[in-house]
Amino acid sequence: MKGEQLFKKLVSGRAKGPLADVARGGLGLLSMVYAQGATYRNQKFDKLQGVTRASVPVISVGNITAGGTGKTPMVRYICQYLESLNMAPAVLSRGYRAEDNQDTIIVSRCGRLEVTPAVSGDEAWLLGKGLGHTSVVIGRERAASAQVATATLGSDILVLDDGFQHRKLARDLDIVLIDAANPFGYDHVLPRGLLREPLDGLRRADVFVLTKTDQVPADILFGIKHRLGQLAPNIPIVETIHKPLGMQTLDSWERNEEAQASLVVSHKFLTVSGIGRPESFQHTVNSLGYEVIDSLEFGDHHEYTTDDVVKMWCTAFAKGATAIVTTEKDAVKLSQMQAVHDLKIPVYVIPIGIEFIKGEEEFKACIKGVGKKDTL
Repeated sequence: MKGEQLFKKLVSGRAKGPLADVARGGLGLLSMVYAQGATYRNQKFDKLQGVTRASVPVISVGNITAGGTGKTPMVRYICQYLESLNMAPAVLSRGYRAEDNQDTIIVSRCGRLEVTPAVSGDEAWLLGKGLGHTSVVIGRERAASAQVATATLGSDILVLDDGFQHRKLARDLDIVLIDAANPFGYDHVLPRGLLREPLDGLRRADVFVLTKTDQVPADILFGIKHRLGQLAPNIPIVETIHKPLGMQTLDSWERNEEAQASLVVSHKFLTVSGIGRPESFQHTVNSLGYEVIDSLEFGDHHEYTTDDVVKMWCTAFAKGATAIVTTEKDAVKLSQMQAVHDLKIPVYVIPIGIEFIKGEEEFKACIKGVGKKDTL
């Protein structure tokens, strides 16, 4: 985690001094090369070179910055809404850190998991676990995954997880998530900042979803919307927050039981997370009113080891914590470890959902409009 913290401190400008300035200068040169490559690639796709169109409508959910913007809860929300319209969606994901993302793998078939997290990666497995009638397919080539989803699984609409930069598969709706806490990635393309492509790429979006809007003041939120209007005029902007669905034990979560929104837990918590923005999880736990004694923060997509579990126990014991609480994404990995189940203190999970503050009906109309294309 220290490496990530140092990197963010550097690119955000918080790191001061001659060495930091030199480092930012070097990263800036690399960013120029990266940006040129991204621009060339986008120009090629703008001409539809190498683009395949699926036989059913496609919705893409993505972002323009590296790190957590809340794609998994949003994909889940969209699929649940499509299910309510009696559609049969499939999520197409690359499967981050899957065993072999060269091949197309069916993670879940209409809500039934078929592989382990080690095979699929944690985020794809989490989507497969949390969706009742949606299939999840992973693979590097989204066009091949689309063929499997439609021909083998009978899916009649596809949702691309993290699809904004993966343009080989044409889409009917491009949803771009903007993290209100860090909307424009320090205004630099990787590695000088967190942008995955230059900001003019935002003009491809069909709708912007501002996430975690409760984590910034109203004037900052206004400024974000104003700038989006300048970068990409006339594109609808909706506002959301990440809503904790309650708290449950790790065992309860594994059994797919619903979290209890009113669960009262009189524990002193150690928070454990390995996500893009751990401070967002801290905000979530604090918003529920639980007492947090300390936190352990690991890098995004961290692969937990037995030593990590020992560190959790030692930290909890030293700080006087009586329980551990973690994210759903981390629970995917931690639940597979016997050392976690052997801990002498309970482990809790907080599932996260999406709650719209502004624009939910407009957003649903966009989704429904794409779904109707398949019936025309």
